[in-house]
Amino acid sequence: MKKVLVLGAHLDDSVIAMGGTIAKLVKSGVQVDVFCFGNGDEAYTHPGDSANAVKRFTRDATKAHEVLGVNSFECYGVPDFGVDATREFYQQCIRVIRQHQPDVIFAHWWNEYFQHHGMATISRDAWNQAAWACSADFGVTPHRARKYFHFEVNDPLPEPTHIFDITETFEDKMRAWMCFEDAHDHLGELDNALEARARYHGSRVGVKYGEPFRQSFYLLDTIHTAEELFR
Repeated sequence: MKKVLVLGAHLDDSVIAMGGTIAKLVKSGVQVDVFCFGNGDEAYTHPGDSANAVKRFTRDATKAHEVLGVNSFECYGVPDFGVDATREFYQQCIRVIRQHQPDVIFAHWWNEYFQHHGMATISRDAWNQAAWACSADFGVTPHRARKYFHFEVNDPLPEPTHIFDITETFEDKMRAWMCFEDAHDHLGELDNALEARARYHGSRVGVKYGEPFRQSFYLLDTIHTAEELFR
């Protein structure tokens, strides 16, 4: 079975960025695991409601990922604004890569606010570090995923290399997004924006709905034969 690992800064990033892609992968028989860090403590619009926001957002994120059909959904549970490029979070990215042994990793791109920017750095670098024979407390079996892709959440992804056709699974994405009941108080503009984005990206490749990705070539591939060049 092919395996995909999605690394996100917050509970809803995977749904916003690639909910349609996750649903389509799952329906194609791919095992998808999702890991994030931020616990949703900033997802509130009434003073003093942060603790309840964590409970609500965690509940809703769990439901949303069940809608998408993921194999597992794990949140490290730190405050939303505490997500950054730190030693601890870097180690956790290495851990989950070694734990799930993915063929492909999806994670953030840099041109967004500092939590997503930090995740873009540690996720990409952990793709490399997880393959080293070191840091055995975070998994004794080194692993290198074959491919790595960046996604967009808040801001446009520059020069995407791939558009994933999600025409058949766009409604699954929106059903997952609607599970975040309280998110519409502070992210309500996304209700319409998600469809507008998907239509735009789909129009670039001649399909109804699409999600953009940018493949990373940070780690080199070797071409042994002429045939491999054309695969």
